[in-house]
Amino acid sequence: MPTITAPTAPTAPSAVDLTAAQAHVLAAQTAAPSYAGYNVGQYIELVGPLDTEALDDAVGRTLDEAPWLRFSVTSDGGRFRQAPVPVRPPARSLARLDTSGAADPVAAAVELVRGQLACPPRLELLIDPPLPDLVPDLAGAVLVTTGPRHHLLVQYFHQLVVDGYGVALLSRRIAEHYTSLVRGTMPTPSPFAPVSVLADADRVYTASAAHDAELAAWTSRYAEPPAPAWPAGRPASAGDTALRHTVVVDRADSAAVADAARSAGVTWGEAVVAATAVDLAARTGAAEATLALFTTARTAPGTLRVPGMAVNILPVRVPVSSSDTFRVLLGRAADELAFLRRHQRVRGEVLARALWPELPGSRVPGPLVNLRPFETELDFAGTRGHVVSLASGPVDDLSVSASGYPDGRLRLDFDANPALYDETSLRRQAEVCAAALVALAREPGRAALPLVVELAAAAPGSRTVSPGVDPAPSRARRGGPEPDDESGTVALLPSAHRLRGAQGAVEHLHESVLLRVPAGLRAAPLRQALAALARRHPALRLALHRTDGIWSQEIRPAASAPAVTDPATLRRIGVAGRSESEREQLVSEAARTAAAALDPRTAAVLRAVWFDAGPREPGRLLLVGHHLSVDDVTWQSLADEIAPLYEEYAFGERSADDALPPAGGLTGWASTLAAEAQSTARVVELAHWSALASGTTGRAWAATEGGHRVVTRLELPVPYRGPAPDGSDPVDALLLAALARIASSRPRLHDGTGLLVDLELPRSDAAPRTAGRLTSAFLLRLPLGPEGAAEPARTHLRVVHALASVPDRGQGLEQLRHLNPQTAARLADLPRCGVRYHRRTVLRAADETAAWGPAPAGEWHPLEVPGTAPPLTGPLELTVHTGPPVDGRRAVRVAWRWSDRLFTADEALALAEEATGTARALALLPGDGATRP
Repeated sequence: MPTITAPTAPTAPSAVDLTAAQAHVLAAQTAAPSYAGYNVGQYIELVGPLDTEALDDAVGRTLDEAPWLRFSVTSDGGRFRQAPVPVRPPARSLARLDTSGAADPVAAAVELVRGQLACPPRLELLIDPPLPDLVPDLAGAVLVTTGPRHHLLVQYFHQLVVDGYGVALLSRRIAEHYTSLVRGTMPTPSPFAPVSVLADADRVYTASAAHDAELAAWTSRYAEPPAPAWPAGRPASAGDTALRHTVVVDRADSAAVADAARSAGVTWGEAVVAATAVDLAARTGAAEATLALFTTARTAPGTLRVPGMAVNILPVRVPVSSSDTFRVLLGRAADELAFLRRHQRVRGEVLARALWPELPGSRVPGPLVNLRPFETELDFAGTRGHVVSLASGPVDDLSVSASGYPDGRLRLDFDANPALYDETSLRRQAEVCAAALVALAREPGRAALPLVVELAAAAPGSRTVSPGVDPAPSRARRGGPEPDDESGTVALLPSAHRLRGAQGAVEHLHESVLLRVPAGLRAAPLRQALAALARRHPALRLALHRTDGIWSQEIRPAASAPAVTDPATLRRIGVAGRSESEREQLVSEAARTAAAALDPRTAAVLRAVWFDAGPREPGRLLLVGHHLSVDDVTWQSLADEIAPLYEEYAFGERSADDALPPAGGLTGWASTLAAEAQSTARVVELAHWSALASGTTGRAWAATEGGHRVVTRLELPVPYRGPAPDGSDPVDALLLAALARIASSRPRLHDGTGLLVDLELPRSDAAPRTAGRLTSAFLLRLPLGPEGAAEPARTHLRVVHALASVPDRGQGLEQLRHLNPQTAARLADLPRCGVRYHRRTVLRAADETAAWGPAPAGEWHPLEVPGTAPPLTGPLELTVHTGPPVDGRRAVRVAWRWSDRLFTADEALALAEEATGTARALALLPGDGATRP
């Protein structure tokens, strides 16, 4: 090898400030001295002739040109500075290893290097070292022989010293020095600028007006920061090392990605960002996918020549809706990256603390994305050097690094936190993500989100789109098969006929519940649990079709039902650190948004909003269901099932004792009701119901939204010994008797012949335990009570007799009215509704101390969304909530809605209070079972 004199290295100042990036890493490393995750590394695979002495010299010369890579840190009143520390003689020499005798020499070499990377730095020798030149080597290299003419030049660095861009500068310079040494040519002057260039650029920028303007641009753009979303459902403390799975996209598929990007006027980098955003939205349900993008942050003059630490991690938010095409998302990603590049010097940790203060570690949330446009191939005097990254820094969930080969192929390195992934789940995540990139590129005009959801669902070995949780055990052991196959046309249930006859729009009619949920939930298994509920309960996949006033219903297959496939089914809202009033406002706004998202035409009949209060405080889960798909039994079933389903998906272990009962049977129940409507037992009830149609046609009231903010309460003693129909709830007779007594003095409540009441009561015990609106409704005409206080017990007893005279507790009216064409004609002249009475049961917890259960009653009032209940077609509506006995008393809550065309708010309040007081007085009257009919 000819003797070649090395060019003069750039002079490094004796001591300079740390760069902003170095200061962040030092603070994190100091907080966790035994943490090794900031070690990064790569190897250059050299296949061909190699002059090892020349390579040794080339590495040494390159490191000599960057003396600031070996330094000590001095502290002065909390201000840290770095000073280069020269190498002690003898001169540095490249360490050597030989793994050629191993079964897989390259894998053996990589394993040895990963062991080195798992060793934390010795901070006690770095900061104010006991001897001036006794500092840890935070940068180095090892030459590994893996076979004849086959070597790996392994480079390792700590991120306190250099970032990925700086490593690329060093690798390129090593190749240049090696080539000049082998060929006997004079090397070019050192291209490096000293680290002081980076430090000075940071200092000048931080004190400038440009910094303030760019920070303002970021805070304005993120005035409402999106909720963090994580592929595994949550981040975890990053381990010393990460799992790695690499996907090399073949030439044809890489060309498709390049073509799609080119046609949109962008690069493959924007394509990777857009595809990662879609994948994240598909897995988490995030309406806006927030990614954490590595950026060089080197825009000042000379900074691109410094092998040092400057890298920044900044947020990229990409809104993703179910109708967005990949072409649209490419443009959206391009706009976001353009903004980021213009403002890339604002430190990401500053933004993270300001925008996501609840997150630990001052890290922008979301999966890490590293676009590496650096060389992947280097020339070592004619021997090809292929660059392979081994580790890129801490990974708290998932990291995606993308780079391109000279032949056009794309390489995708997926690094994952071992606390959240194993090799199988990481491989599945990586392969689905890579396949999604290619599929989106090949069909850029197709809706991207459904495509990725379908792709993930069809992936081998993957039942769901959430990779961060190990696959749950077989579900067949859960007490019966899931009714995934219950799909197709279903006959209209009586509740649908009831709604069809109402006036007004039906798209957003709904009911909702608010649950208490444990602290520290994860979005991925929660979404899986919601999807499992929809697979179990066909009503959560129910679509409504209307053509020229003709209604029909269809149960969507699980594979295409929004509650199973649409990530928007679950939304997360962070409420950590929020005040009670702020949380109440967020719940109210979320309830409105969720109700507006319901659309029975597309079977979008379920929405959920998780209010995440952080890892130490229980959160809340809002469930919103369309009016046709839910009733009280539905909510109780869903509340009982979601906890064990979540725990199964989150932790993968459930015992046989926790098996859920079979669900489904909606289609069969609809058929049963239709058959009952033709039965003799039902038809003989026709005479009772026809009598309601004789004489008067009832009074007509104009439909109205009505007022609805009056709530009254009463309590019943337990056991209640007053008169009541056998098997019924005594609350009905008490409240209806109270209404009958006060109605005589309020002609706006009746038509002169009696008080007409439309009762909707909980479903019968014969109905299946599955989701759906399976309640029954019937009409009842009550005699008006005498004016004044005379004989209140007689009024009560007359109401009890009227209720007892209703055949089969009213189950048959809607069957005869809607499901039997012959009897329907006879009942066409039934009077319109008067007072509407709807009794509901309060959601209960199996165990009041359990982590899952109904939220406190005081938190429910923000769920009321005006305009999303069926229109009021009578003068008054009572929604009666009954709960279980507590301390010998049974609480009853009555919500009142009234026609604002008939009553003022003050009149309605007076009416509600008088009726409740009358019912309370009736409950205190003496009585026993002998007075019951």
